[in-house]
Amino acid sequence: MQKLAINFCFLFLFFLFSHNSKSDEAETIFIPCKVKECNPKLRSTFTVWYKGEKSKPAIIWFGGGDSTSTDMSYQPIKLLKGKFDIIMVASPLPIVTNKSTDGFPRNAYNKYSVYRSKQVLEYYKNKLNKPIWLGGTSSGGPRMIGVLSGTEKDRPSDGFAGLIFSSPYLARINKSNGSHRFNIRVSKIKYKMDLPILVFNHARDHKAAQHPKKQEWFTKQLAKKNSNKTELKLLTEGDSKITYHDGGHHRFEDNKEEVARVVEKFILDNTK
Repeated sequence: MQKLAINFCFLFLFFLFSHNSKSDEAETIFIPCKVKECNPKLRSTFTVWYKGEKSKPAIIWFGGGDSTSTDMSYQPIKLLKGKFDIIMVASPLPIVTNKSTDGFPRNAYNKYSVYRSKQVLEYYKNKLNKPIWLGGTSSGGPRMIGVLSGTEKDRPSDGFAGLIFSSPYLARINKSNGSHRFNIRVSKIKYKMDLPILVFNHARDHKAAQHPKKQEWFTKQLAKKNSNKTELKLLTEGDSKITYHDGGHHRFEDNKEEVARVVEKFILDNTK
């Protein structure tokens, strides 16, 4: 009986580990920096590749906050892990920090950060041989604009299959009088893109720096720079009692299933 129990235990463990879902597969890859354009002093670019289905496109994703994390645990698109290849890319320089005096995400447009992101795209295009979308949440939004910045001569957007902006960080708020100034530099894109673009935000996200009304303005600015579809989706699911004070709607804490449905549909409907 004891031998039978031991055999059963081994069989169970074999079954468990041989049937790990694709969502559990992740590989850390450091992309070398050996040229001045990416500043070797900042070391290699830290990426984590969460592996997905071969038949679906990949997503390069920039996290929020200081944008240096590669953890998928708190990302709005975490439920797409295992469906799409998702490449989390740590910024070599913190995008927004508590030390910032005015909240302006200067490092999102830093030339070293921008060059490294283009290296990441080239590396994973060669590795995966499939369409790659660019996405990001909160301060990852300005970081995306940094990557897309350029002229008709270089057209950096042409390397991507589409764009996904999740509650992008858009404005600096004057705490003394509540006024705001937009801090996202869409004007740095000096050419006409041709990409399907989705901007999504929670309809009840009242954090001043990315309120739905500001997302409407941002989407219109993007549409002026784009000859393809540019769409804003205001999501509504989740606990209606979540307040803006805790940022719950900004992080889609209670409606990640809705995020997954909306993003997956947009990508699959708009991938050639």
